[in-house]
Amino acid sequence: MTESWLSEVRQRLARDWPERPALRGPDGSSTPLRSAAVLVPLYPRDGHLVTLFTRRTDLVEHHKGQISFPGGVAEDEDANLWSTAVREAEEEIGIPAAGVRLLGALPKAVTLAGFEISPFVGAIPYPMDFRRQEGEVAEILEIPVSYLMNPQVVEERPVKWKGRDVQTLVFHYRGHAIWGATARILSDLLEVLRGDSARS
Repeated sequence: MTESWLSEVRQRLARDWPERPALRGPDGSSTPLRSAAVLVPLYPRDGHLVTLFTRRTDLVEHHKGQISFPGGVAEDEDANLWSTAVREAEEEIGIPAAGVRLLGALPKAVTLAGFEISPFVGAIPYPMDFRRQEGEVAEILEIPVSYLMNPQVVEERPVKWKGRDVQTLVFHYRGHAIWGATARILSDLLEVLRGDSARS
């Protein structure tokens, strides 16, 4: 895989997304949401484009045990939400913020816990010695994009969350389930990488 993938992904991300319903809280209210950002890492490995997720520990305050992109809540010292995404990725798994190349952004998503997530797609160096922050990250999952594009690994079904059923996309990978806002962000990423027409 050559460097040309960088410009191709950057061009595909420079698209107009159709207007989506106003972002609201998980209960449908207009309760203020907390700003957060995630890094959607991309890198070539063995001739394939790969993205990366973390499985959160049961020690974190929110999203215990869930699969997510590296990221977290915006802090006062962050210059902007891109700064939030790369700072958190460096803290959680050791990706040097200065080494991430911004390729573009995906539509915002709201989590059931009341966060408004801004996803940024970034190219990271590879190979890299990832370092987990053990209190927050239980496992790092490196998944080829081609695997995630297989329609056999995704379904839409209810997932139990705090005693109630939530209808969501679910991507399956080796016994792991990627669902909720992370699955929506991933779905948007795959749409871009496939070159699909914009959808609402």
